[in-house]
Amino acid sequence: MCRPGPHVLTAAGTGVAEGTATLTETTRAGASPSAVPDRYIGSLDGLRFFAFLLVFIHHSPDLLGYPVLRTLGRFGWVGVDLFFAISSFLFFYLLGAEMKSASRIDAPKFYMRRILRIYPLMILFPLLMWAIFGNQDGAAPYRFLALTVFVDNFVTWFRSYNASIAYSGHLWTLSFEFQIYLLIPFVFLAYIRIGAAAFLKLLGGVFLGCLLARIAFFGLGAQHPIIWVTPFLRPESILAGMALAVLRPAWRWEYSLAVAVVAALVFTSMRLPWSSATSSVFSYPVAALMCAALIDLAIRAPGPRRWLSWGPVRWLGAISFGLYVYHLLAIGMTGRLMAAFIDLPPSNLRVVVSTLLSLLMTIALAALSYRFVERPFLRLKDKVTVVVGRPV
Repeated sequence: MCRPGPHVLTAAGTGVAEGTATLTETTRAGASPSAVPDRYIGSLDGLRFFAFLLVFIHHSPDLLGYPVLRTLGRFGWVGVDLFFAISSFLFFYLLGAEMKSASRIDAPKFYMRRILRIYPLMILFPLLMWAIFGNQDGAAPYRFLALTVFVDNFVTWFRSYNASIAYSGHLWTLSFEFQIYLLIPFVFLAYIRIGAAAFLKLLGGVFLGCLLARIAFFGLGAQHPIIWVTPFLRPESILAGMALAVLRPAWRWEYSLAVAVVAALVFTSMRLPWSSATSSVFSYPVAALMCAALIDLAIRAPGPRRWLSWGPVRWLGAISFGLYVYHLLAIGMTGRLMAAFIDLPPSNLRVVVSTLLSLLMTIALAALSYRFVERPFLRLKDKVTVVVGRPV
């Protein structure tokens, strides 16, 4: 075997086959790892669409007048955490397949794949919003620069959400997630080297350290959204995805269903995490536990796996990045269109029409974006892909 260059992370002598985070049910019986190019878990794309819907409802004020939807809207921010948990789970899962196949992790290729996936749309969208709607408060150049270098979440500490570039206030999550990307290959290698048991203890230590930091920040009067937008103050969903990949659950999926239901009931009975010290301590861990249980159900429970793998739902999940990026624009433009052209008094019909128009516009924009903006870069991404996670 050729000696890897200095940019390649290896785990020589650490029992790679035993330590990798793979899902045996996605591997063809009798096939070697290198003979199995497809590690795609379609149901997780479906779950991504569910995560998007939570965020969409959270940002749709017309829906908050209905009791059930009011609860979903109030707590729909957890869709962001579900996105984070799915991502960290899949990174560990695919890096495990890469390690098993090649006995190494190519960190530069990992970073290049992430850049090619998110950077084109992440840059194009705020540029278009700036060009179309102008510099809202004079700070658009600085907020755009913060987005390009993945520090917009930290700028949010001092200037709140991005109101300088229209419909871009939610893009801080991309900075949050990319900061996690920087660590993922090295965290994965630590797992390979120290083994599952020690790694889970390490995750527990990280959780406790970050929890203490969160308590300290809250106690010192940190204003919302400082804790909410900072990885080292609320890493629970990221840690939960990693832990699930390492554990490779063998328990009955019904247990995960019970955990998801109980966690959801507890989660929705609490105040918002930025509204009280108690909620700040407990909401994020409970949300992370719920997210991990939902991921396990999406993979192993026959019903959810089948529903979430249904073609249209899976396709919507595949374009969920665009859905997330465009949804605030679609909601805002629908409001303008309704005011200008659709003369409906406040009513249930108006809510249904505006919600459907917002959702359909979001899907249309995301589909066009995927076809003409994202897919060309995804083809480039395939050139630095070691293990295929999803067909382009």
